Amino acid sequence: MASGFWHTDYLTNNGFRQFCRDWSPRNDSSLPVLALHGSLTQSGMWILSAEIAGSIRMLCPDQRGFGLSEDPDGDSCAEFASDTLTLAEKLSLGRYVVMGHSFACSIALEVATMAPQRVAAVVLVDPVVRSGPVAQAASFISAPDSFATIEAAVRHFRDTEEGKWTDPALERFVQDIMIHEQTGRWRFPYSAARLRRLRAFAASTASDYDLFAKAKAVRHPVLIFRGGMSKRFPPTAEQPFLKAFASKPEIVVCPNSGHFPTATEPDIVINELKRFLNEIREN
Repeated sequence: MASGFWHTDYLTNNGFRQFCRDWSPRNDSSLPVLALHGSLTQSGMWILSAEIAGSIRMLCPDQRGFGLSEDPDGDSCAEFASDTLTLAEKLSLGRYVVMGHSFACSIALEVATMAPQRVAAVVLVDPVVRSGPVAQAASFISAPDSFATIEAAVRHFRDTEEGKWTDPALERFVQDIMIHEQTGRWRFPYSAARLRRLRAFAASTASDYDLFAKAKAVRHPVLIFRGGMSKRFPPTAEQPFLKAFASKPEIVVCPNSGHFPTATEPDIVINELKRFLNEIREN
């Protein structure tokens, strides 16, 4: 594992206070990566990835209404993407790679279409791609707001998330994405109301989260990770999604992963990400 250090800070972004983690490697050997978390986590989901990768600068914001960032309202993909682009400007990034997980895959694609000269490539980690009727994953909405112990939080995720998790991997994941309050309790990095609002918007006719439409508009190199046991991106959805792109993306299947291959099979993700970034840099 290469060496580096984390810098964390709050920035004023599009009128709200946004928290951001910045992994600075001692030996930076690739384009920086702007990493966008999904709707069930926060920027902490990328800590393990950044530290294993070591040599990749990774900028990981808590998106509006998640983690330690304020919620200025607004749930459209365009608003999330605007936050990302403003953050990139504030951090004085030149060209960079944008990476999204889950619902943020649509945001990553939007960023690429809004700033095609700044974005060098796109990485999508288990996007939510439906092959049939949309099913609402309501378990997180009906779950307790917080848990008295880390063990209780771990049991919740073991009961609700697919994939093969080792005990250390699951405990590390929960520690990285949950908020440990001063009272000792562990809470989700969002409120139930925030999650309901986002999902209601995404399911509405006003939504701009259409992955297929965004895929058609992207002209960048694209790398996609799919959890082999993922219910959000099942095998039946893989080929229809790949065919939506102007140029066929690369796809890597993490066979023992569900929706979080960065946590369950981090070595596969990081090795393939490094290879992809090296190819982008050389081109």
